[in-house]
Amino acid sequence: MKNVLHVIVVVVVGSLLGLFIGKLLNMWFPVGQLNALINTGINTGLHPTTVDLNLVEFTAGLVFKFNISSIIGIFLSAVVYKQLVK
Repeated sequence: MKNVLHVIVVVVVGSLLGLFIGKLLNMWFPVGQLNALINTGINTGLHPTTVDLNLVEFTAGLVFKFNISSIIGIFLSAVVYKQLVK
C-alpha cells in the first residue's frame, strides 16, 4: 500500500511540475512549432456520467489529460524521488 501511495504522489507532483513547465514554455515561445508540440496530448478516462433517480442526482467521471510537458514532469519527479529514496 505504501508503494502505491508513493507512485500516486510521484504522478501528481510530476503532473503539476509538467503543468508549470508547459506554462513557462508557452510564455517563452507563444507561437510556433514548439508551442504546438508542447500542447499536443491525449485525453483518456471516463467522461462525466449522470445517474438521475428523481430523488438524488449523481455525477461521476475521471479524465486524464497527458501532454508532452506532463510526461516530462512525471519523469523528472520520478528521477528526483529515486535519488531521495536511494
